[in-house]
Amino acid sequence: MNRLTITIGAGVIFILMAAYWLYPRLMLMAGSRAPDKPFSAYTPPTPPNYADPAVWAALPGPEHKDSADLVPEGETVGDRQNDASVDVFYLHPTTFRGTDNWNQDLADAKTNAWTDISVIARQAAIFNGCCRVYAPRYRQATSGAVGAKDDSGDKARALAYDDAKAAFQYYLDHFNDGRPFILAGHSQGTFMIQRLLEEVVDASAIRPQFVAAYGIGIGFPAGVFGRQYKTISACAKPEQTGCVVSWLTFGRNGDAQSTVARYAERYEARFKTREGSETLCVNPLTFDTEKPDAPALANLGALPGKAAPGPLPALKPGVLGATCKDGALYVDIPAADDFKLLVLPGENLHFHDMDLFFKNIRDNAILRTETFLKARGGAANGL
Repeated sequence: MNRLTITIGAGVIFILMAAYWLYPRLMLMAGSRAPDKPFSAYTPPTPPNYADPAVWAALPGPEHKDSADLVPEGETVGDRQNDASVDVFYLHPTTFRGTDNWNQDLADAKTNAWTDISVIARQAAIFNGCCRVYAPRYRQATSGAVGAKDDSGDKARALAYDDAKAAFQYYLDHFNDGRPFILAGHSQGTFMIQRLLEEVVDASAIRPQFVAAYGIGIGFPAGVFGRQYKTISACAKPEQTGCVVSWLTFGRNGDAQSTVARYAERYEARFKTREGSETLCVNPLTFDTEKPDAPALANLGALPGKAAPGPLPALKPGVLGATCKDGALYVDIPAADDFKLLVLPGENLHFHDMDLFFKNIRDNAILRTETFLKARGGAANGL
């Protein structure tokens, strides 16, 4: 191999790595932009056919190699999907920031690739130690939908939910076979989970199979349990099942007031009361609502680095403590150079709601599945 070939090859690698580093920042700069025309002016992208494996970002089985199979370097609990007795149905957050339509075209290879390396790898893969991982692609609403000045954002999210619901139903009909399942998601994915819990899971024939929901990055007002959800509670203890875990992450000096207030306003608009409007916060370092504060020593392993192709780096324990207070989770922001955090205004760490607690979530999901299976008189294979 001559020097020119080596130089060109090194240059290509540098460009690729730079692209993966710059992509989220460029997307953040464009993130507040919405399409120029209302939702009705665009033709929605072609709906997915969930019988096609290509519209799944993750599927279990040796014939499906995807980013949800990744395990951090040195992690003692490997990928157990081949033997797991429980499933996780994971819905990813917003990774599409296009302005040419209100919803992602699933033929958009760039967005799909970013989804895989950013959140399938760094969020969905958390659960491969307890569960078979199912993660559908869906016609997600673009990030600009959040600030839409008309009802276009609502319509875009409604279309996205239609896909999420169809994917979950396909999973139930073709993959589940009566197995216990976890619902997991982040941000826009949690919006979808909130509706799935209410419309499909709660008080339904599949309710006995429901292990827990990890609905992260979107607030659950405490009063929805008993009002919106009749049989599903908030998770108060780390081994509890049939319940919901949720938190919103901010730096110690962050300002979560406006975020928490927004969820309270939506709650009051629906239920005509402020009672129960406080946002649920379950500290992922304890998973115990009676232990809202935890030191850095309780952090079993945060995932450092940034989204990039290839293997996951080794987890780093003890890098941050966390405290639930007034509906938000306030944490120490890691100062180490190997944590390339994207910090939003007000020290909002929304992009890192899960990777900062990678090992704690991973171990907790294993604990809940073990508890659930023992209560049913069974045991988790390989657990």
